[in-house]
Amino acid sequence: MAEKNTQSIVKRDKATPTEKPVNTQVPPVDICENSEGVTLFADLPGVDKDGLNVHIDKDTLEVKGKRKLSSETQAEKHYTEMPENDFYRAFTIGEEIDREKISAQLNNGVLKVLLPKAERAKPKKIDIKYS
Repeated sequence: MAEKNTQSIVKRDKATPTEKPVNTQVPPVDICENSEGVTLFADLPGVDKDGLNVHIDKDTLEVKGKRKLSSETQAEKHYTEMPENDFYRAFTIGEEIDREKISAQLNNGVLKVLLPKAERAKPKKIDIKYS
């Protein structure tokens, strides 16, 4: 799995298996950055809006989700590769992120979390004056 070396804006969690909550899965996440901010894409198949919690406390962004298996059929389940487990992921957020403007949306099992950079952290072009 390819990983990009991230700066202090967003760092992926370094939790060992004993530190994550019991019976949870760690969802795969992509982290993208541009001059406006950082975007996290987390794959959360089977998680709906009611079973999802995105929370930020100080410098930690937590994503928690509960997968509910489809009850479309009344048939007895004999085998499943996607158990009804919780999802959990945590990230360290640097002070460059504007916490008041963080937003999240869930679409087709993909969580998109927008972490905009604070104005002071954005690149700025400096005009040159000629005399």
